[in-house]
Amino acid sequence: MLEQQVKVTFFLDRSRPNKENKCLIKLNIYHKPIKKRYPTIFHVTAEEWERLNSSNLRDANLKSVKQKLNELQVKVEELTKSIVPFSFVAFEEQYLNKKEKQTNKQLQSWFDHYITELKAAGQIGTASSYTNTINSLNSFKANMSIHDITPNLLLQYEAFMLNNGKSISTIGIYLRQLRAILNQAIKQGIFSPNNYPFRHYQIPSGRNIKKALPESDLEKLLTYQTNDESKQKALDYWVFSYLCNGMNFADIIELKHENVSENYLFFIRSKTKRTKKKDLRPIKVGLNPMAIEIIKKYKNSEDESPYLFPILEAGLSPVTVKNRCKSFIKFVNKNMDRIRTEIGIEQKVGTYVARHSFSTLLKRKGVSTEFIKESLGHSSTATTDQYLDSFADEVKLQYSNLLTDFSKKQHGF
Repeated sequence: MLEQQVKVTFFLDRSRPNKENKCLIKLNIYHKPIKKRYPTIFHVTAEEWERLNSSNLRDANLKSVKQKLNELQVKVEELTKSIVPFSFVAFEEQYLNKKEKQTNKQLQSWFDHYITELKAAGQIGTASSYTNTINSLNSFKANMSIHDITPNLLLQYEAFMLNNGKSISTIGIYLRQLRAILNQAIKQGIFSPNNYPFRHYQIPSGRNIKKALPESDLEKLLTYQTNDESKQKALDYWVFSYLCNGMNFADIIELKHENVSENYLFFIRSKTKRTKKKDLRPIKVGLNPMAIEIIKKYKNSEDESPYLFPILEAGLSPVTVKNRCKSFIKFVNKNMDRIRTEIGIEQKVGTYVARHSFSTLLKRKGVSTEFIKESLGHSSTATTDQYLDSFADEVKLQYSNLLTDFSKKQHGF
């Protein structure tokens, strides 16, 4: 019987150093002819990496890192030997889904551990958001322990953020993610529920400024035509989002051919796929004739590609998909800004405006919030209410005038 050849080593990913110029150490698994890399929780500089692999290592901190890497290597080697025959699918199921208990009390360590899990699960955007949170917390006070998080410290952090021009929404996002980390620490018995700071501190929340366009501006966009291919392409995809329940661009680029059936489109939000495992109900979109024409115009001509639109290719990593989506959104936003300047629309018309405009226009035309909720893929009408814009200013003025209009004709007396 031939012995399966699986080699376990480590690799320093120098492509994306953090603010301290430290790079992520990755686990390198080689099983001929395939090599795959997986993130760890360890970061070192390039110079520290050289010292880490030298025979004369004296630095106590680096010695500790090396010891932990050696322990990890032994565990992984034992795991690979237990998988017969070896397959990366079986390895990933056991390695990535096995959550070891965290014992480190440093806040940075808890964030790093969770960020690694998010990346391994392909949740690149969420991982990036948690990275922003810990960087912000470190800029407020470096090297914090999870036990440093008290109601008073949270108030100080909130004041620090406001003094640095950060919005209430941003503060809320960061503190909700910090709360999630503390909840993990409580679950693992490292942080006492008796000291839970969010019992005595309320995370601030603010309503976002609504981004929906008035009907007059929507009409300008829907009737606009140009010979500029970039502007027309950006507008077409923006209109497609607007007409298809305000579909997020992350969902548009991942649409498959099978998602379209005659005059309907079915899809499950990528956000829902990550947060729910049961009762994954697809959103059903009735295709407007204009949306059907956009599909025909841009439909992928590559027979081997599973995607409806030619923005992604099969086999891309989650990081590449995320970066491709960001680039496409940037392209659309840039050209939509050119269009709105040309046709005299004052408000920004980025990709997210299409989603808000879809929900708000239906509301103004008397469509029920329950229908809008279902169309947006929300689990509650409370979430939908956050999307719905206030009534237009002219409607407010009209209703205000009713307060002093006591004519019999108006009231049917």
